[in-house]
Amino acid sequence: MMQNQEIEAKISDLLIKINKRLQHPYLMRYIEKPIIDEDKLLLTYIILNEKGLSEEELDNYAMSTMLVQVALDTHERITSQDLSSDEGRKNRQLTVLAGDYYSSLYYFLLSELKDLSMIRALAQAIQEINENKMQFYMNDNQSIENSMENLHRIESTLLLKTADYFHLPLWKGIADEFFFMKRMLHERSHVINNTYTPLTAKIMHHLNRSKGNWLSLKNQILDIIDSYILHSKGRLEKLWSQEPVMHTVLERRLEQYIKHSGFRMKKYAEEG
Repeated sequence: MMQNQEIEAKISDLLIKINKRLQHPYLMRYIEKPIIDEDKLLLTYIILNEKGLSEEELDNYAMSTMLVQVALDTHERITSQDLSSDEGRKNRQLTVLAGDYYSSLYYFLLSELKDLSMIRALAQAIQEINENKMQFYMNDNQSIENSMENLHRIESTLLLKTADYFHLPLWKGIADEFFFMKRMLHERSHVINNTYTPLTAKIMHHLNRSKGNWLSLKNQILDIIDSYILHSKGRLEKLWSQEPVMHTVLERRLEQYIKHSGFRMKKYAEEG
């Protein structure tokens, strides 16, 4: 079993390799530097490490998965803001191209492994994530439950497909709840900081309230988000009891997000 220090060293090495793949001098002059979700890289590595792959295979599978994630995250940054200027239009066009470029890199890596099945699995993940993004961002009238289900799929489908491909069903549940809970904790931080997000808008629409009543709505919105956080935390604890190996590093990261968000387990324990 790998120690936490070994895992952290390997993740640092993979980050360097992925960033090297992402470098494109022209794109870097005009668009934001791509951000790699280190938690998703960590969990991808943990999943792959259970399969006894060679170092080259593990690296290529991990990098391929994360290049897809970077491509998805890059495309999500595309907005219609500042399209009146040449610079704004150019930035948007290059962001689209950058996302496509990053996505093409995973094809190249997996083609080196001659793994067409994994290429199909990741392509299916991209399709499902994009479908859920469309439902989440374009459907103003959907229920909170459906919105939360969309966020589950948006945040974890890539890891779910990877775990499914390598026949590791337990890690599917862990990935699903971990990344949904992480998203909810970030959403909670936005509410605490009075930042308006698409999820906030959906909850307000469900409550039939307007942005003008934001301060009076704040506690209601937090209660709804906190109920989902609490449910995910309970599910994670059950799943981790079945997979004691390697989960402590994930718990430590999650505790950092909990602390930053202001979520207090003690409050809910007292109320319960």
